[in-house]
Amino acid sequence: MSFEERLERIERLLAEVLERLRRIEEMAEAGEREARIAAEMAMAFTLPIHEALSTARRVARAVSRLDKGLGDDGIAKAIVEALAVNGPLTLRGLEREVRRLRGTASRRVIRERLRALERLGIVKVESRGRRLVIKLATD
Repeated sequence: MSFEERLERIERLLAEVLERLRRIEEMAEAGEREARIAAEMAMAFTLPIHEALSTARRVARAVSRLDKGLGDDGIAKAIVEALAVNGPLTLRGLEREVRRLRGTASRRVIRERLRALERLGIVKVESRGRRLVIKLATD
C-alpha cells in the first residue's frame, strides 16, 4: 500500500470518527451533559490529527509533482513544506521559513525556485498590493 493510499485510508477513518463525534454532539444538545463534555474532549483531540494528516497529504501530492518536475531539489522541497505547514506566506515570510528549514538560501535562488514551482502548477503567486503572497496550488 502506497504512502498516499495509507493517508487516504487514515483520512477516511478520521472522517468516520468526526461523523461519530457530530452525532455525540447532537445527543449533547438534547441535554445530556456528559455526552457534551465527551464530545468536546474528543473533538479537541481529533481535529489536530485530522488537520495534520490533511497537511501531510497536501505535501505528499506536491512533492510527488515536484519530483517529476525538478528532481531532488532541497530548496524547492523546503518551499513546499513551509507552505504546507504554514499556509499562504508573503515572500519575506517564505524566505524566513525556508532559511529556518535549510539554514541558508539566497533570495534569488528562492525566487527562481518559486518561478519553476509556479510553472509546474505546484504553487500560486498572487499580488496583494505591494506584497506577493505564495500558496500551494492545492489550497
